[in-house]
Amino acid sequence: MTEKPDLATEQDMTPEGIAANTFFSKQEKLDRLNAMKTKLGEKADDGSASLAQVEKRMAAINTAISQVKNSGDADDGGVVMGRASSA
Repeated sequence: MTEKPDLATEQDMTPEGIAANTFFSKQEKLDRLNAMKTKLGEKADDGSASLAQVEKRMAAINTAISQVKNSGDADDGGVVMGRASSA
């Protein structure tokens, strides 16, 4: 059984944690990582994060995006909640 992530924990909020997660579909992982990139860009623009912090975090996000894109599994749609098909 696939375990739903606890998004309140720091591990699940890291780029590495998102890339390694088995609950989310490939597209959901990419969406989350791209959202992280956007928020990080905003922090860089408003000066609330140092350039070194931004560069380190951006590198981690880019690595995670590459890992997700290059993962061998097809987009399985994540865990389907609700009614099972009766086919």
